[in-house]
Amino acid sequence: MPIKIIRQNHQEIIGRGTVLLSSPPAADQTVDLYTGHVVEDAALLSRAHAMIGKESKRDLDPSALQAAQAEFEAGTQSFLEEHGVNETASRGETLELVRARLALDFDLTINTGNDETSGKHPGYDVQTVLLALGPDERGFRKETVVASIADAVGLINARLGSSERTGDTPD
Repeated sequence: MPIKIIRQNHQEIIGRGTVLLSSPPAADQTVDLYTGHVVEDAALLSRAHAMIGKESKRDLDPSALQAAQAEFEAGTQSFLEEHGVNETASRGETLELVRARLALDFDLTINTGNDETSGKHPGYDVQTVLLALGPDERGFRKETVVASIADAVGLINARLGSSERTGDTPD
């Protein structure tokens, strides 16, 4: 069973496998409201790792948003280092597998990373898949979205030999 850690500006779910789901703090909270719930539900269903920024029903002022984003980024980098998440998941084949699965239900934007390495956190050139969730996806279609994301996580973990979705071992 995944472990949930609640921090001041975000939550961490420590799961299994090579995937990190995330919902970072955003400038326009009305657009991202409840996205964290989708990420949390998908992480719990797939037993994946997750980083979820604190949601607010109103927009943050620019300085508070910048501080929350910096803390989230630092927490994410620390999480990657501590749990070894995404180190093997940055392969192009894996990304194509996820893209093909999620493209059935979503419009995708793919960021393949860059060749530069941060001085603070070398070696974490990971690929990301961003989902734009509209009101229907956060509301009426939430269960479908959660199941699609969980299936994609399961595909990655199965491809990389660390499938935990059905749980071969007792929790």
